[in-house]
Amino acid sequence: MAIPTWTRRLTATFEQAPTSVWLSEHENKEASAESADSLDAVLRYLNDKQEEAVSGQQIITTAKVFKALADVCRDRGERQRISESTGLAPTACHMLRRVYTDLTGDHHSEEDAEDEQRAEQVFLLVQVLRCICNLAADNDVARHQILDAQGIELLASVLRSIDEVWKQPLPVGQAAFGASLNVSLDNAECTAALVSAGALDAHLKTFASDAAAALPIWPLVSSSLDNLCEHEDAPKQFEAHSDYARGVLRSLARLARTLSDTSSVSAEDAVVLRGAQRTLLWILCEVLEKSAIVRKQLCTPEAVLSLFNILEFYLISSPKDLDEDDNKSEEKKEAVSQPPNKPMPQVANRYADAVTQAIIGISGEDEALDALFANPQLMARVLSILSTDRGSNSSNDSQSSARGQKIDAMAAAAALCLGNLARTDEHCTRLVNEHPALVRTLIHEWFASRDTNVRTRHAASGLLKNLCLPAANKPTMVTFGLVPVAALCIDTAVIPIQANAIGILRHLINTSNQMTSQTTTLGLLEEMPGSAKGKNTCALAELLSVVRSTDVDGIRCEGTRLVAAVAKRIYLPAAGNKDDDPTLARAQAILEEKSFDIVSPLVRLVMLDGQRHPLLQQESLVALTVLASADCVRTRHIADIVHHLAAPADLPTAKDDGGDEKNEEEEEEEEDAPKTFGQALDRILRQEGAVWPQTTLQAKSLVSHLCAIANSSNNSSTSSNLDPAGLDYLQSVLATNAK
Repeated sequence: MAIPTWTRRLTATFEQAPTSVWLSEHENKEASAESADSLDAVLRYLNDKQEEAVSGQQIITTAKVFKALADVCRDRGERQRISESTGLAPTACHMLRRVYTDLTGDHHSEEDAEDEQRAEQVFLLVQVLRCICNLAADNDVARHQILDAQGIELLASVLRSIDEVWKQPLPVGQAAFGASLNVSLDNAECTAALVSAGALDAHLKTFASDAAAALPIWPLVSSSLDNLCEHEDAPKQFEAHSDYARGVLRSLARLARTLSDTSSVSAEDAVVLRGAQRTLLWILCEVLEKSAIVRKQLCTPEAVLSLFNILEFYLISSPKDLDEDDNKSEEKKEAVSQPPNKPMPQVANRYADAVTQAIIGISGEDEALDALFANPQLMARVLSILSTDRGSNSSNDSQSSARGQKIDAMAAAAALCLGNLARTDEHCTRLVNEHPALVRTLIHEWFASRDTNVRTRHAASGLLKNLCLPAANKPTMVTFGLVPVAALCIDTAVIPIQANAIGILRHLINTSNQMTSQTTTLGLLEEMPGSAKGKNTCALAELLSVVRSTDVDGIRCEGTRLVAAVAKRIYLPAAGNKDDDPTLARAQAILEEKSFDIVSPLVRLVMLDGQRHPLLQQESLVALTVLASADCVRTRHIADIVHHLAAPADLPTAKDDGGDEKNEEEEEEEEDAPKTFGQALDRILRQEGAVWPQTTLQAKSLVSHLCAIANSSNNSSTSSNLDPAGLDYLQSVLATNAK
């Protein structure tokens, strides 16, 4: 800030003041250690004769002294020495209190005199704040001195009144927010004091005030706010003031609009604004992650719409608009090949990813589910994004490729948001009934297309899985052609998409609607035109291969549940089905012709997951019992079951997310685990461990069926095909314990 041009004649008294003497000596040499040697006398004068120091022309001299000291404190060694050997920090805080009180008081009579005196006081205030700012930079000694002198509370008061007290707040804002930034950086005590004193409110209001129009303030305000939000009490402040998070979101939206209009912002100003925007985005995302209350506060259609607009801004922005560090980090990310089972975007954009996560977090709150779903503007925006023609990513045109990637990313966010909104049967049914064209697009454009971004396919398949849950939707989803699309995705290397595909098929096959169930069953058995491996294959064959080879517990369990559902649908017709039903007959013929081993995965699931997943164990036993029913068509399945009773089990090793090392308890559990299917059945029959009563009954039913086959004189051909060791274990152990 320029020193006022007008001057006054100094009196003899003021000319002899220690500040004047020190200042004249300082002006004759460069800022150095010697310039601070006589500082004690100056500080005593400023403390003991404060009234004189801020009166008349002496106020300008005092301001110049603080300006000179602020310049001296730019040097790290000097500010460290001064803070350790003098009382500059407390003196600056006392002077800050005095000048702030004078400026906010109402004791001026003449308007011209008031304006003139105010200019002097503002000049002094700025220099005192600059001195505190520079003194506190990387200096915990000075920070604690400022804290002890109640300078933090004074600083917060100045921050809160910047846009109310001064007609030209830029210089004061620069100095005050700079002081807040340096005082709070990596200092928990000072940060806590600023948060407690209401500095958060001052920072957030500054973005919405006219003071924030001065661009040099924005980086200081956002960086200082970032320091404050790192404190553990910051989320509580956001929770107590619902306008805080909304204010950050409004500022982000405002910045997106401003930066989108390139004609109104210079390149230099755009760099400043983007820096503030990035900081505000990280602040918002961190608070949303830490606080469910803040997520609920922002769970409004207006907030979600704003986030979609901000997301679109980041997706449109050119990579060259990112700062140098971001460009380097993005280049590193692109240089590292991602494993195929990770649903990462094809083009890294961490800002867009952060906004997407914010949309997911906000739209996932149950309290405002109906309000969000019922809002026509929000639903129209989401449906419009998902209905956009993305074209083909195979084009070599860079503009077409960039457009496709932007549409993919927007669609991923929209699908994830819509998936959160479609969490009840009512909403899922309404979505399918009211927007059938959208559902078809989700199936054939977003889920089926291999050109689509992996994250988008994952989001679309997750939404489709939700839509398959209500019984009323299942026939419609089959009619829309979802079964062959999901079947083709069973062999994908992307685990989340694979899990969703298996889940979709399991939801569709488990229905009381005979046509829907049979169509899904045949879709799994009939040859598909081509899979991800480029060959004609059967979805059930791919499913059995995945279940046998995967080390992912969820895929194995859900895949085996689908195998069990197929077995029950083929061999246990629903009530009302005719024995000569051509669809069932065709399914049975295909299954027998291809000789699929559907017994082994069911046996493995009973042995592996009985303790952790009793429902899955129960379902597998039901399917095995169905296969063991007395029917010559099932001879091969019966033989497989009996063989597993005594044969050592070839159990897959479930993926251990906690690391390779196992503790003693896990090793003991493995040693105590059953070695054969017969041993597992025997434990269930004797109800060892956490076994459901109905599971024991189902095991007895299975053993009973097997014993009936073994003892039946009419099935001699069947008995001859049964494994002797398994048959012996069945008759000598299981038959006894099943009684």
